[in-house]
Amino acid sequence: MQNLMLEKKGQARIDSKISYLIGALIVVVLATALAPTMFEEIDGLQNSTGVPSWVPTVLFVIVGAGLVFIIWRVFGN
Repeated sequence: MQNLMLEKKGQARIDSKISYLIGALIVVVLATALAPTMFEEIDGLQNSTGVPSWVPTVLFVIVGAGLVFIIWRVFGN
């Protein structure tokens, strides 16, 4: 009886870890798929009129750090 309870407890841990890893994989795939588009749009700001020269640089840093922190957070710090 005790072995059966331990097996169920171990299986529940494995199931939650697999769900956790699948969720993390989805976030990483989405981030890598969307990052080029975001950075291209920011790069397009450099050629726009009326945009201060520092804005694209700051946005590159903000978007890059945001992607890193999202992935970092998904993997549990």
